[in-house]
Amino acid sequence: MAFAPDPLGNIPISDSAPVELAHLIGQNMVKRKKDASNSYPLTKEELYYADVKIRYHIAVATVIRARLGPGFVRSELFRGTCFGHWLDVQSTSTDSALVHLMLQTEYTPIPVMHQNTLFFRVGGQELRFGPQEFCLITGMRFGPHHWEYGRVDSTFRERVFGHAGRPKVRDLKHVFHHSLDELSDLDAVRICLLMMVEVGFMAKDTRLMVDLILLELVEDLDSWNTFPWGSYVWKVLYKHLHNAGAKRSARCRNTLYTISGFIWAFKIWIFEVFPYAKTFAIKHDGIPRAIGWGKNKCISWKLALPFVMKATVPGFEPLPVLTPTPEECATDWWRASCQFFDNYANGSLPLLKKPRLSSPPQPSGMVRDQLAEDIADPTTGHQSTGSRTNMEKTMDKLQKPLVMTRCMSLEERVDELLKARRPHCQKTEMPTTSDLFGPSDHTETINEGKVSCQSDMICVQGYNVKQSVAPILESIFKKHGDIAADCLFKPASMRSSFLEIVCEAFSRIQTNDRIHKIEEIEQQVLVAEAANINVSWLRVHLDTIRANRKCSLLMEMKANTSLVKKAALMDLRESCVELMAAQERFEKAEKCVRVLNLVENNLNDNILESRGGIDSWARQLDL
Repeated sequence: MAFAPDPLGNIPISDSAPVELAHLIGQNMVKRKKDASNSYPLTKEELYYADVKIRYHIAVATVIRARLGPGFVRSELFRGTCFGHWLDVQSTSTDSALVHLMLQTEYTPIPVMHQNTLFFRVGGQELRFGPQEFCLITGMRFGPHHWEYGRVDSTFRERVFGHAGRPKVRDLKHVFHHSLDELSDLDAVRICLLMMVEVGFMAKDTRLMVDLILLELVEDLDSWNTFPWGSYVWKVLYKHLHNAGAKRSARCRNTLYTISGFIWAFKIWIFEVFPYAKTFAIKHDGIPRAIGWGKNKCISWKLALPFVMKATVPGFEPLPVLTPTPEECATDWWRASCQFFDNYANGSLPLLKKPRLSSPPQPSGMVRDQLAEDIADPTTGHQSTGSRTNMEKTMDKLQKPLVMTRCMSLEERVDELLKARRPHCQKTEMPTTSDLFGPSDHTETINEGKVSCQSDMICVQGYNVKQSVAPILESIFKKHGDIAADCLFKPASMRSSFLEIVCEAFSRIQTNDRIHKIEEIEQQVLVAEAANINVSWLRVHLDTIRANRKCSLLMEMKANTSLVKKAALMDLRESCVELMAAQERFEKAEKCVRVLNLVENNLNDNILESRGGIDSWARQLDL
């Protein structure tokens, strides 16, 4: 009877025994998984080899680096995003044997103290791979993750993928490989960012759809950079890794299986925790840690076993905890993630800062959702009073994990407008953020058609606005109805301020210099959209202005091209004249050379005749 050597170098195993032995040991592992203690590691006999196919494509980072071109503008733009450091990834090997080995050491501590965290027991030590470790390795920010797709249209999607339905991953890959050079620099960067997430991190099948959240988010790179990618990716990675070994054991130890996702980050965690990994790869200084590991040789099952078998040997003991360095503690993504971890552990969401906004609102359709989250009161958003109100449900849908910066700046802007435009009005307090979403009947009582206490204010359908914009507002209401009916802000005074901004933008559009002020008008429209003012009709005017502006630029370019063409034609004519003169001189010189050649030939003939006559006379004299 033939015997096959055991991978661990123990007793030989017959070729006919693996199924029975796998079944027995598999039952033992399932029983131990159910054991409440789960406090001891696997024995050497319980570790087994399997042909694991890991479907992840972190190597796409190197392809992106090559496609963008080092030193080019689009490459620098990509490096300016939160994923810029991924262009420096060196180690891209799968090392599936090492991953499979480590998955067999997973266990569940009793009681469970940390949700969404993987625990392993190697060499008598408890190791953990959770959000904190994932954050240190990848540099991905963690935070509240309640994003929902809210836009119907996407200009980026229409530009790049056309007006077809929702694009698939294969469509994304096709654009990346065949049309990237035809896109603008920003759109090319957006495609690469989507490739990094959908292909590099999520390892999606090409037949699956691209996440609509990502298509919406990539429109605004500022929002993309502040999005909690750690929470987004870790949720899927944890699902793929948790109890993977137990699942295989329960099926009688399949010797061939496939796992997908960002498994590469798990392999880097193994490298970080086990000193034995330094025998295969060299680690350089780098933040985050993932980019610090150089290329490593392929780790087979035989080479992977010492990671576990030598875990008790001095110098090879695994690190139970990954400790951040001072440089890592100073990074924005780690500080923000720690704030989220602390508040999550305490049972509350983190209260993000609201810095004063100095730049104009972000040109994105997500600003309205940002405002809705910003003005929500986090301390009262989750009441335990039985039924939830419609407003609370609406707020839950509107909450997004972005830095809450818009509302404070907007309130300050409104405050300044009110002070500047209502100097004689009785002083009133600006409503706080908790008052902005009060009952629907919380409005100011205004008599229609009567001039307010200010000499320059007039009431138009319940809104107190300046007399200078009142006719414009009346015409807008007459044609488009109450455009502020769905405004996020309930106080009529604040709605009036937004309506004045809309009227001012509309007035600017009517002026002759609107082309030069298109950026300012755009900012005013964005502010109105952020407050959920209906300015879709105004967008049509802006699109027309942009089209006219583009046409004007094209006409100007055509005029400049015509001038250059005329100058080129003049140069061509002058060159033709010079060429003809040179051609004439050339022909004269060529004719002269031909004549001189004839003269030279005649002279040669005469010389030969003369020499012949001389020789004849010389012979006669000799006779």
